[in-house]
Amino acid sequence: MIKFFRHIRLKLLSEGKTGKYLKYAIGEIVLVVIGILIALQINNWNETRIEENQLKKHLLTIKNNIYNDIIILGKDAIKRDSLMSKNTRAREEFYQGILNVKTMNDAQRFFYEFYFTPNKSGYEALKNSGLLGKLTNSSLDSLLHKYYVGLDDLREKEISFNTFIENVEYDYRTKFPAIAIHKIISKDTISKVEEKLILESYRSNIFQAGVLRASTQGTKAYYVLIDIGKALMEEIDKYIDN
Repeated sequence: MIKFFRHIRLKLLSEGKTGKYLKYAIGEIVLVVIGILIALQINNWNETRIEENQLKKHLLTIKNNIYNDIIILGKDAIKRDSLMSKNTRAREEFYQGILNVKTMNDAQRFFYEFYFTPNKSGYEALKNSGLLGKLTNSSLDSLLHKYYVGLDDLREKEISFNTFIENVEYDYRTKFPAIAIHKIISKDTISKVEEKLILESYRSNIFQAGVLRASTQGTKAYYVLIDIGKALMEEIDKYIDN
């Protein structure tokens, strides 16, 4: 093809057709430029397609992460609801001047700590890839932000609660030895002396502080995250299917 164009140029020059030669040369340059532009456009299309496929892979990983998160969040919310319910009942009995050993035994489960640990691998990979910017100002971007900020907020709430309970437990166990208390409450029947010791421990300001905190440690944050997570998975499906 190059030899063909060169032959034409030489022929025009040999015939003294300078004007036509210049027009032809300009036309040839224009064709070359157009060819370069087309090649660049094709390259851009390929790069865009590759990045889009990578973005969708990251989003699919995030969706799988969230799916597993939601299962654990649901279980933790149930545990928290149960704990809150037991301590609310204990709190009401305190207000009424009632001290039922079984109620208090149930309430003292607030000593058992648990944390929700989400899987952020997909989201971290997306941020590190530099492709997160492609979602800027989209509903998907907004949901991603809400979900992962929500996870951080939940983590802070859990740390606050568990730190408080750790301090309560330290003071409670220091005043009322854990082994002695556990030995008593694990028995089928207890003596009057043992019951008196147990009730004394439950009447303590330390224990009541734990009951009050556990009865007000709500689970709204868990259910809000579950709803956001479900909406986010739906939005990811829409994006992947496009």
